[in-house]
Amino acid sequence: MKAHYTAKELAGMPGLEITERAIRDLADRESWPSQKRAGKGGGKEYPVLALPAETREYLTRQVLKNAPAIHKPASVPAPCATIQPAITTAQLKQWQRDIMNARVAIMRLIERAAPMVGVNKAINTIVKASVNGELEMYAAANARKGQGRTLSYDGVMKWWVSWKKSGGNCMALTPKDTENYLEPVWAEEFMKFWSKGQNPFLTDVLEQYYLSTGSKEPSYGQARHYLKKMGVVECEKGRKTGNELKAIKPFRRRDTSEMYPGDAYTADGHCFDAEVAHPFTGKPFRPEVTPVLDVATRKIVGWSIDLAESGLAVLDALRSACETHGIPAIFYTDNGSGFKNQMMTAPGTGILNRLGITPEYSRPRNPQAHGLSERGHQTILIKAAQQLCTYIGSRMDKDTAQLVFKKTRKTLDNGEKSALLIEFDDFVNHTNAAAEKYNDTPHRGLPATRDPITRKKTHMTPNQAHQLGIERMKRELPPEQWLMPGVEQPDLYHPAIERTVFRGEIQFGTLSNGLPKRYFSKDLEQWQGSRVQVAYCPSDPRKVWVRDLEHQRLLAVAELAGNSSPYFANSTLEEARIKKGQAAIKRLENHAEERRLEMYGPQPVMVENPDREKLAIVRQQMEEAEEVQAALFVLPKDERDRQYLWQDIDAKLKSGEQLTAETVSFHRGWQNSSYFRIWYEMNNEKGQELAIPDL
Repeated sequence: MKAHYTAKELAGMPGLEITERAIRDLADRESWPSQKRAGKGGGKEYPVLALPAETREYLTRQVLKNAPAIHKPASVPAPCATIQPAITTAQLKQWQRDIMNARVAIMRLIERAAPMVGVNKAINTIVKASVNGELEMYAAANARKGQGRTLSYDGVMKWWVSWKKSGGNCMALTPKDTENYLEPVWAEEFMKFWSKGQNPFLTDVLEQYYLSTGSKEPSYGQARHYLKKMGVVECEKGRKTGNELKAIKPFRRRDTSEMYPGDAYTADGHCFDAEVAHPFTGKPFRPEVTPVLDVATRKIVGWSIDLAESGLAVLDALRSACETHGIPAIFYTDNGSGFKNQMMTAPGTGILNRLGITPEYSRPRNPQAHGLSERGHQTILIKAAQQLCTYIGSRMDKDTAQLVFKKTRKTLDNGEKSALLIEFDDFVNHTNAAAEKYNDTPHRGLPATRDPITRKKTHMTPNQAHQLGIERMKRELPPEQWLMPGVEQPDLYHPAIERTVFRGEIQFGTLSNGLPKRYFSKDLEQWQGSRVQVAYCPSDPRKVWVRDLEHQRLLAVAELAGNSSPYFANSTLEEARIKKGQAAIKRLENHAEERRLEMYGPQPVMVENPDREKLAIVRQQMEEAEEVQAALFVLPKDERDRQYLWQDIDAKLKSGEQLTAETVSFHRGWQNSSYFRIWYEMNNEKGQELAIPDL
């Protein structure tokens, strides 16, 4: 509303239904105050306070009509008074903000109209307009419920006083939230039946409550209303516990933007959600897969597959990651036995200690701390399992899973190979392909880039993030802190234990016959009685790596039975066995001859004069045959060559080839030698039985 009007603007208004000239004459007769009009043309302007009362009311109504509209609150609770000064506008409910905005708009109208008609007149005009329906939207300033709400003089005046006292603070016009919900008397007992891990239905809870208390209150509607008023977490307490309850609580999101590749690796074993063929038996089983992820880039840097969960599976996964991408600063895992054991954490001999890796463990029963690994299982391994028909996860149709289970077992029971079971080698390739696909797929947890041509926003893949991280590392860090593959030692990733050296020998493990394994090296001579670190390869028991505990220097590579030799020379044993056998045969022949004499008495012997020429020919043939046999079978002097000869003879016997008596005798006798037994234990790596002919 303007404070001054010209005679031309006032002409025709209520109270001044006269011409422009007549208005100027009236102003001169009644001595209205005036001021010179600014702008071209000049003239006079008269203040609103000097105008007739009817004209002033008309101008005030025009201001109210042209005031901007406000949003009407959808729902208003019970009537309330002033606000609580402790809260801020952001903490108000929507209905409180709507009412506050309506009251502020009314205060602005009063401020604009008061200089012309006064505060009381402005309030009366606003109230009258509200009652007549001219200010329907501003009637929302009344906090009462129901339709047809209007304003009153006392109410608007109270708001005006609060507005002025607060210095124009809109919070002074905010209604108080009087919705102080009182806890029903039945609530405590009712929650005992509701907060159970079985998650009972509300109808069942009320039925048990009625039987227990004998009361008919609350009704279904009252109980449902009470539960809706409660917070989600409070309502689910007791019905959910542990990880399920944590899943609906607030959490802390960890930031990895400042980390470099290799700062931390995380790993978690996963029992594959599909059956594959066992590599040894061919029967269905679920292998253990252990992926290792780089925390900064989410890339799979290594993984392992084992027949069951074990420390060796974790060790192999860590070895794969360190050899291909580099040794991390931190290895973050849970407290499982595969990650927290002597092989991993023992001082001096633990793989983490030898590699200089700091182990970090999450709190027990807190899978949320392993969000990267858990999500990786969902994205990689579970998705890979769903591609197989032997998938047994929660999304698999139960009837189909049962049909596959029966069909695979029936086929195997018939001695046939099941086409539904993937072979173990194919499973390894299948898992490797899933890991490579994951590393080349955009990851939502990584930064996004916008294509300069298509303007399409795309997240980086783990491979891209890892490459950019390596480049940033080389720009910002000194070379000695760069991530480099750890392949400098042959026994670096082998498990290790402590043992004592005794006369160049180290005793570790047992053979299949129950005898101890003894590893020997001449280089251990000066370390008699010392405690040393012994690193071993689980798949190759032929040698171990011996290092001192203080400086980790390689002392020797000790070989299994490195100081063993036959008790007697093999040639001596062979000759003795043949001689012993010939003597036994001679005794048996004499014994048989004695029995014949006892039965029939002496028998006459007819001796014919052999033809000297025929006898000479036969003798010559026998000599030639002996020479041929001597040329074909020559007993080697070296023990290793004798072992190779035995293998050749063994292959010929299995193929059905006819051999000489000396060759067969050597084959049988060599199986009892100590060298053969050592060779047999060394080649029995995977628990497979070698084909040994009966003695």
